[in-house]
Amino acid sequence: MGDLSHIMGKLFNISHNRRFFFYGFIVFWIVSAGIWIYDYTLNDSSESGTSIYHSESTPNAGLSSPSRVNKIDVFEDCAIKKLVQTLGIEDTRSIDSHSSVYDQMLEKHALSDILTNLDFTERCNLYFKNLFVRDHNWFVDPNEDFPLEHRDTFDLQSFEKENSKKIRYKYAQMSNLEYDKINFDDEKVRKDVKRLAEEEFNEFWERTMKTEQKIVDYLSHLRIFNKCYVTSDNRYIMNKANELIEKVADNIDHTEFKADDDESLINDSGFKSCSELESRIYKWVSHSYPIYERWTGEIFLSPPDLGEFVHYPEVFKATNSKFKGSTKDFSKSTFAENGPCFFNKFKNSLNGKGIVLSIGDKHVDDTVRFIHLLRALSNHYPIQIVYYDLLSDETKARIVAAARDKMIDLPESFHKVSKHFPSDYFHIKDGGMPKQEVWFVKTYNTIHDNFKDKFKMFANKFLATLFNSFEEFILVDADTVLLQNPSEFFDLKDYKTTGAYFFKDRTARAFRPPGDTKFFQKITPSILDNLMFDIPIITQKTLGLEFFDGMSHFMESGVVLINRHLHFNSILTMLQLNFFKPVTSRVHGDKEIFWLGFAASGDEDYHFNKNFAASIGTLTSPEERLTSEGNLKKSQELCSPHSGHLDENGNLLWFNSGFKFCGKSELVNFDTEVKKHDHFKFLKDAESMREYYESSLILRNAVIPPFNIKSEIRAGNSVEEPVEGWHMERGYCHSYLWCAYSSIGGPTSDGQDNTQVGQVFEFDQESIDLYSYLGDIWVGNE
Repeated sequence: MGDLSHIMGKLFNISHNRRFFFYGFIVFWIVSAGIWIYDYTLNDSSESGTSIYHSESTPNAGLSSPSRVNKIDVFEDCAIKKLVQTLGIEDTRSIDSHSSVYDQMLEKHALSDILTNLDFTERCNLYFKNLFVRDHNWFVDPNEDFPLEHRDTFDLQSFEKENSKKIRYKYAQMSNLEYDKINFDDEKVRKDVKRLAEEEFNEFWERTMKTEQKIVDYLSHLRIFNKCYVTSDNRYIMNKANELIEKVADNIDHTEFKADDDESLINDSGFKSCSELESRIYKWVSHSYPIYERWTGEIFLSPPDLGEFVHYPEVFKATNSKFKGSTKDFSKSTFAENGPCFFNKFKNSLNGKGIVLSIGDKHVDDTVRFIHLLRALSNHYPIQIVYYDLLSDETKARIVAAARDKMIDLPESFHKVSKHFPSDYFHIKDGGMPKQEVWFVKTYNTIHDNFKDKFKMFANKFLATLFNSFEEFILVDADTVLLQNPSEFFDLKDYKTTGAYFFKDRTARAFRPPGDTKFFQKITPSILDNLMFDIPIITQKTLGLEFFDGMSHFMESGVVLINRHLHFNSILTMLQLNFFKPVTSRVHGDKEIFWLGFAASGDEDYHFNKNFAASIGTLTSPEERLTSEGNLKKSQELCSPHSGHLDENGNLLWFNSGFKFCGKSELVNFDTEVKKHDHFKFLKDAESMREYYESSLILRNAVIPPFNIKSEIRAGNSVEEPVEGWHMERGYCHSYLWCAYSSIGGPTSDGQDNTQVGQVFEFDQESIDLYSYLGDIWVGNE
């Protein structure tokens, strides 16, 4: 600055006494010029427009990244707390994690401004405008590699314990010391290692929180898009949303809403349909329909109208007509004003009820047997075989033959049950048992080329759930055995009430770490989802399920019933959950993802069968289960490879693993297994064991073991009674035999009694005869 004064003094030949006034004039002139330029620019932009890039920073540059926005604590925010209390919203969750887009919105607008001024459609637009403000190129990436680090770790102490050796080696490396020569008991070393462990934990925790927040963001974008655009034509759903909007408006003061500069710059008139948003939310979808092939070879390139091929009234009778009806009033978003989304159109083309299987060529034997069973059950519902890419012509031919060829050779066991069937059950001229309407559905072309590897193994069941053409369906595994006509499933009271019916798995001892429960709560809808879009937060109905107490195997997905008119959004959420490693690594296969798709959508209109899975077959003879002193045990035992599912009245509805006693008999070493003598002591040699394993399961009893809570799953005792309700006997049926016990526990060494009692069912003779007949049909006995 001194050099500059010296030069200017020389140039202008200014005396020492006058420099002060000269420089003061220069400063005044610069400030005045700046004010004039600012005023000119402001006036000019209001008349003819100017680029935001004329300035060094955009109007809301600080909001362009979610990390620069203050995270709202909904449990501490006074306005949100007051609104939740006023509206009577009950929240029993221990954690709430919301989309970072809300933080961005509420950094600029008061929540009351949004809730009192914007209708449902305007809120939808505001949310996605802010998403575009943050990132013009945003999309939900199915290929995003979300890590799951240290799943068992949820605090510093457990992190240190799990990673102790790794941290010590890192300390040695950072200190340029040999690991074996470090005295880790030295106080200074111990403190340094402790400090390093804290640093490592904090870095791990920050990475984990960022990962989980991005999953929360993705799921929030998904469920808000679904609510705004996919099911916005459902009158029942949208009437409920508008009731909440009116209720909220009635309970808070009306204020003014004004879009900020960034939001105003998003010109949504450029979107010709909501496909612009849909293509960003569902990158994995090609927007092509599956290929539907009828058993005749006819090909349909969009969902067929089944009324042209099936003429049974029950196939088209709505389960609950009160949910029917749609309106176009709620789909007039500027994002969707000229046309519906692909999924909206697809959803509205679904029709009728039916049975769905997802198979490959290796499942053909079980599928053929299942179709024979459906014919024996006098099924009238159409069947769709959904596959991903390839299903051989030979497999298709075998399935069509099972469904359409004459089936007139009845097993001898039919005579015992013939009186229970109607007179039109069997017509020799018409081919014997009812022929089945079979379709093949190829889903490969529905998946965008960049994501075809995302649907392998279990994921094919989700494609079957989404892309079959039925409005209501029963999804079954190929080795599922139905023991009731499918109409009995559609008529289940709780299915008719909710439109979704699930079954529980065995209560075997297998539990997840506590951190899992926190994670699954985090990915469910937030309080802000509820206030803004009427997406419900989950209640104790969901949080009270044993899954949230850590049970690893909660749902059995061998039979799933869903009404897609009511639950289409939840199905879309299932497929998205399947892309997240932090989800799939915490569950086994597809099983839990079915109902978690509902929970993550805030959809609690589902019902779980009251009973957990039972072991089914025949009770072990008491004489085979003596104590060491030769006494009979109080508990009863039933060992079987099959889990069965009974309704509340004790009726056996279905079971898994086929009808053979051992579905893996071709893999069994009979010479080895028959020598064990722990079970099946009535089988004296390898050949008798082979015959028993390959015969149809004899169904006389069912046992549902006791189960109270996780902490009481074991009941140690001093009288040689079972300690747990389920025990896997790995020496039988190729290491797949489950033994269930009617009671566990008993007197203990400290004088207590911890006995827990389950349920034992004995089937009547008519049921036993019916099961025997159906078993003969499935196995192929004549």
